Amino acid sequence: MDIKSMIDVENLKKLVTRREVLAVSLVLFLFFAFYSVKLLGVRSTVTTQSVLGKYTQEGELIHVALLRNNTLYGERLRRTEYPIPLVGNFVLTYSYRFTPMTSIEGKYNVKWIVRYFVNRGSEEVILWEEKLFEESGNLEKGKFTVQYVLNLTQLNERSEEISNQLGLKRLNRKIIFTANVKTSGMVYGREINENFEHTSSLIRDSGSGLYYFTSEKEVVERSIIERQTQRTRVSKYGVTMYADTAKKVMPLLALLFLTPLIGGVYTIKSQRPKNEFKDLTPYITEGAPIDVEKKVILATKDDLKKTFDLLDKPILHYTEGGEDIYVIIDDGIAYEYRHKKST
Repeated sequence: MDIKSMIDVENLKKLVTRREVLAVSLVLFLFFAFYSVKLLGVRSTVTTQSVLGKYTQEGELIHVALLRNNTLYGERLRRTEYPIPLVGNFVLTYSYRFTPMTSIEGKYNVKWIVRYFVNRGSEEVILWEEKLFEESGNLEKGKFTVQYVLNLTQLNERSEEISNQLGLKRLNRKIIFTANVKTSGMVYGREINENFEHTSSLIRDSGSGLYYFTSEKEVVERSIIERQTQRTRVSKYGVTMYADTAKKVMPLLALLFLTPLIGGVYTIKSQRPKNEFKDLTPYITEGAPIDVEKKVILATKDDLKKTFDLLDKPILHYTEGGEDIYVIIDDGIAYEYRHKKST
C-alpha cells in the first residue's frame, strides 16, 4: 500500500469516527429502516373494478282460464287462483326475453309434463310421467313466445284411466312446466354464454278447491365487470415512487447508512486503548498508600497479578508523573508496579 492510499484510509477512519457523521448515519438508518417496515403493509398493486353494464334474462308464464258455464266470471278468467269446478281449460303463454337484445343468439326448449305419484311419508314416489307438450326453436332478436292450451277435461279422463290401471284411487297428480334457454353473443364488448332455466307447477289444491301456479316469473340479472390492476404509488417528502420499487430501495438505503455506522463504531472500539488490567478491575481501589516502610518494585504486570494472587490484598491505583501506579500493601511493604499511560 502506497503512502497516498494510507493517507486516504486514515482520513476515512477519521471521517467515519466523527460524532456528527455517526449521528447522521444513525438518523438516516432509522428513517429508512422505519419506512422499510412500514411499507411491508402496503400492497404493490391495487385492483379496481367498474360495471360496464347489466343484462337481464326474464321468463314469464301467463295463464288464462277458460271457464265452464257460469254467471259469475263469464268465459275467461285471469287471476292468481281459480275455482277447480269452473275451469275447463288453461291457455298458457310463456314469454322470454334477453335485455339488451343486441348480438344475442340462442336456442330454447319448452316442455309441459304431468307426473303421477303417491306420498310415502314426506317422500314423493313417482309412478308414471307423461309429456303433454314440447317445443324447441331459436331466439329471434333475443326473445321467443310459446302458447299451449291445457285441456283439463281430457287430462282428468287420462288421469282416471292411469289410476285404474295402477289400481290406486288416491293417486296424486302434478303438472310441471320447464323452460331451458341457451344464449351466446356479445354484451358490452364481452362474449357471454348463459344457460337460463325456469320451472313452474300447476297445483290442484283439493283442500281449498283451487288451482294455482307456482314461480310464474323468473328473472336473472348479471353485470359485466371490468377489472383493472394498477401499481401502487407512495409519496413522502415530495418524492413519489411505485410501492414495489420503494420496498426495494428503502432497505438498500437503510443498509447503505448502516455500513458506515457499524464501521465507525468498530473503528472507535478498535482505537480504544486496551485495558490490560481488566481482570483485576474489581479489586482495584483509587488512592495512594501511606506509612510505607519498604518498597518493592515489580517489573511487569504479570508480577503484579502473581503478587495479588499470593497476598490477596486490595490494589491501590493512582497516577504520578504520567504513569499509572498500582500498589499492594502488606505489613508496611509496598509492592509497586508502574505503567506508562497509553497515548
